[in-house]
Amino acid sequence: MPTEHTSASQDYPLQRLDSDSVDLESIASEDKDTEEHVRPLSSGSEFSEYPPSEFDDPNLDPDQSSEFDDDSPYPEVRSAVANTDDPTIPVTTLRTWVIGLAWAVVMPGVNQVFFFRYPAVPITGIVAQLLSFPLGKLWETYVPQKRILGVSLNPGPFSIKEHVLITIMASVGAQSAYATDIIAVQRVFYDQRYSFSYQWFLVMSTQLIGFSAGGVARRFLVSPPSMVWPSSLVSCALFNTLHSQQYAGTGRLGGISRERFFLYAFTGSFLWYFFPGYLFQALSYFSWVTWIWPENAAIAQLFGYMHGMGMSVITFDWGQIAYIGSPLATPWWAAANILFGFVIFYWILTPILYFTNTWNSLYMPIQSRLVYDNTMQPYNVSRILSPQLTLDMQAYESYSPLFMSTSFAVSYGMSFATIT
Repeated sequence: MPTEHTSASQDYPLQRLDSDSVDLESIASEDKDTEEHVRPLSSGSEFSEYPPSEFDDPNLDPDQSSEFDDDSPYPEVRSAVANTDDPTIPVTTLRTWVIGLAWAVVMPGVNQVFFFRYPAVPITGIVAQLLSFPLGKLWETYVPQKRILGVSLNPGPFSIKEHVLITIMASVGAQSAYATDIIAVQRVFYDQRYSFSYQWFLVMSTQLIGFSAGGVARRFLVSPPSMVWPSSLVSCALFNTLHSQQYAGTGRLGGISRERFFLYAFTGSFLWYFFPGYLFQALSYFSWVTWIWPENAAIAQLFGYMHGMGMSVITFDWGQIAYIGSPLATPWWAAANILFGFVIFYWILTPILYFTNTWNSLYMPIQSRLVYDNTMQPYNVSRILSPQLTLDMQAYESYSPLFMSTSFAVSYGMSFATIT
């Protein structure tokens, strides 16, 4: 590689994109003039053994790709993720492993307890991300800088790389495993109590199937630059806010700092939640239409929140708004796609099925997670099982068919449709 290009590539990462001294147009033109920079996958290149599909982005113009070799072509990524790296920053320290493993044990346990609560209260990775920062700073301040068996107890300032690794360790297995549903159902409904090894292998095998699928799809869902993953950009911006001494993106910022804005937002949301969560819970389930016609059952079915379709729309509880994901981190096209599908299948199709008494739906609430027998009691599965825990058709015919609410039936139908 030519000497002048080597020197430029070494100096460039040290310059911030928001610096007044950086001329992006001149840098791009210099890179275009360099033959090896324009054709990194030539036959003589060390990367020629990899197929072009490993690096190419179908959504990026190849004629412009060389302009972004040191940065992302997408502005939302450039504004949240720095394009520089300091290889001297410590990563896998004792501090990282102690805090990270502690989160990896605590968060799945807490989420598993909340998993059986309705509505669930999931503890996401951002909780570990926020709380790990003061923990790391406390470790940095109070743990002595000594070495035991060659391992440093305190390697110095708490770095952003340590923080990222801790957050990954806390987040990768934080959510409850769906296979625990099987174990819970076996205990509660079938009185089957198996050993810990059975439960462990059941959960691990199903979880590893998901991780394996993620690994197979990595080259399609992670490697291409067009795979932005907006929710991850929120975490990246928070890392920069907590650790960076200057803005990581391009351009100039005015107004209050990120730290002060975060403090205002955190304090305000913390104080406000006492109103919909404790003092005036009607702000959370704000079924204002049902207050106008309190005796109208059809209005309650359509506009109520607890057992209706929620057409009242308004809520003052952020937990309700961001139940399936924060709209602040979701692109408009994704949110609109979800809204369109929800309106079609739940606000149009479900009421039509319900009020036409499809599947005897008028005898049940329009929205319920329970399954019922013909007396509107929760279905007793044990009454239709033989001693060998198989279906007893004679007992089933003498007991009752199984009935479910219209919205529950539509949800099952949509779930089956997603995997076919």
